[in-house]
Amino acid sequence: MASSSVNQETGSSNQKAPVYKIRGRTMSLEEWELIVQVESPVDFLSLAHHGCDLRGIYQAQGLMDYFGMLNGPTYLTLVRHFWVRAQLYDQKASKLEMDEKVLIDPSLEGKTREEMGLEPFRCEEIRSSVLGIPKVISVDTIAEVIKRASEDMYLV
Repeated sequence: MASSSVNQETGSSNQKAPVYKIRGRTMSLEEWELIVQVESPVDFLSLAHHGCDLRGIYQAQGLMDYFGMLNGPTYLTLVRHFWVRAQLYDQKASKLEMDEKVLIDPSLEGKTREEMGLEPFRCEEIRSSVLGIPKVISVDTIAEVIKRASEDMYLV
C-alpha cells in the first residue's frame, strides 16, 4: 500500500497546509466494480400501506431527518473512491502503530502515544482518503450527521 504525505508552510502567517495522504486500495475490487444502492432504503408509505407503520416510532425518536438524508443525493464516484481505500482503525491497529514507531526509534519504548507524537486512541474509526484528503468515520461522526447523541438511546 503506497502512502505519502505533504506538509507545507504557507506564507508569513505560519499556517500549515493540510496533510495529504495518498492511500492505496485495501480491497481487490476495482472502484467501478462496487455496486452502490442509491434508491430509497426505507419507504414509509409503502410499509404503512402493507400494515407496518413505523413512521411514528422514528418520529418519536427524532430520526426522520436521518431518513431524509439517506434519500438525498449520492455521489457514486466519491463513495467508491472512499470504500476501496478504507481501513478499520481499532485497538489492534493503534497498538501496531505504536510498535512501528518503536521499531523506528527504540528510545520511544514504554512511552505514551502522545509522547510518541501520535494522537490518543479515542474510538474505532473507518479511515480512508478521497482525492488525497484523509477522511474518518466514527460513531461520533455518524451521531453528529444525524444530530443525535452518540450514546445508546431508544424509546420502548
